[in-house]
Amino acid sequence: MKPLRVLAATPSLILAALCLAACASTPPRPPAPISTGEPRVDPQPQRTGPDTGAHGGVATGDLGDLSNMAEGETRGLTPPHMTGRDITRAAVLLPFSHPNRRVRSEAQGMLAGIEMALFEKAGDGFLIMPKDTGGSADRAATLAEEAISERADVILGPLFSANVQAVRSIARESAVPVIAFSNDPEAAGSGAWLASIAVEEEVARLVDYAARQGVDAFAFLGPRSDYGQRVERALRLEVVGNAGTMIVSRFYDPSNDAPVDAAEAVANVLKDEVEDRPGRVAILIPEEGVKLRSVAPLIPYYGVDFRKLRMLGTSRWNDPDLWREPTLSGGWFAAPAPGDLEAFAKAYRRNYGRKPSELASLGYDAAAAAIRLSQVEGLDRDGITRGDGFMGLNGLFRFRPGGTAERSLAIMEIDRDEGAVMVEPGRQSFDPPVG
Repeated sequence: MKPLRVLAATPSLILAALCLAACASTPPRPPAPISTGEPRVDPQPQRTGPDTGAHGGVATGDLGDLSNMAEGETRGLTPPHMTGRDITRAAVLLPFSHPNRRVRSEAQGMLAGIEMALFEKAGDGFLIMPKDTGGSADRAATLAEEAISERADVILGPLFSANVQAVRSIARESAVPVIAFSNDPEAAGSGAWLASIAVEEEVARLVDYAARQGVDAFAFLGPRSDYGQRVERALRLEVVGNAGTMIVSRFYDPSNDAPVDAAEAVANVLKDEVEDRPGRVAILIPEEGVKLRSVAPLIPYYGVDFRKLRMLGTSRWNDPDLWREPTLSGGWFAAPAPGDLEAFAKAYRRNYGRKPSELASLGYDAAAAAIRLSQVEGLDRDGITRGDGFMGLNGLFRFRPGGTAERSLAIMEIDRDEGAVMVEPGRQSFDPPVG
């Protein structure tokens, strides 16, 4: 396998890219007030990104008003400094002007991640063309048509499921692949591949690991939300696939901060189970933050010896603020291994002056995969679904023919003193695809 190895930026490489940018005329950023990519802080000024030089280019602003852009039936959109090069064009469709500040922040953070991949991975012939969907499916469709008219070879984005579904049919007619960021599996397929980490992948990894540690009885307690229901369905499926037993499942109203009735019902079943088979029973609670700290302690409160019960969570547990909660001690969750992500976060902060947004690393991985494919296999279905996949910041992944991504995730265990400790790394290679 020759995987795409995605590592954090080196200072010299980023510095070189930024110096090249400083020597060129820099077009405006996407046409909206975009915050920093960190959802909980106010916007702050961003360092100007590169638009030229040995690491490809970034075409931003109102491209239609840039009279010095070379456009033609066969050449496509070409910035002046890239004239004469063999260019791969990647349209980036993200909601830069979405009414929700957190969404705007996320879009800007993802674009920064894509830019970092451009600096590190691309040669002098890769152009990214950011386009602002505003979160509108209709506008996303219009921009997809615009990108295709500009000879885009691939579309990175959109973010929302409805936007992806609006774009994919348009792109498919022109054989332009879409690598999108929705976590809704309904958006996958028909020429769209999802670079997101689906919760179904997390649950599959978690149950597989738990079963190999001797856990054979599983319980669920979670919100009656789209997310909670997806987790519960995935849990049932994986428990059956691992020859386990689903012993109890209860939902509660997501607005209920203390779902005592559901918790008591689950606890009443678990009390006897953990005594009969200590260490072989686990409960999955797909909550986060303050809500998780309210829900998880209800299980021992209603009489379950949690020392004999294994607590399970999703990547929403990957939060240092949670790791000192006594009830979660020893709990497992599946997530990307932290090493490369920590290095990426340091490089991102060094170059943009802020923490990366939640999805910035997925933007990096998607762009790096597209760059790799443009250089080697080709940006087509066979290349995108290459069997050995890609090694990214978020671990090894590959795209299934149906459009979802298979992920190799690590297993993390919560330790009150050391935080989240990796107890099993993700795989470094995939088995050959079945069929």
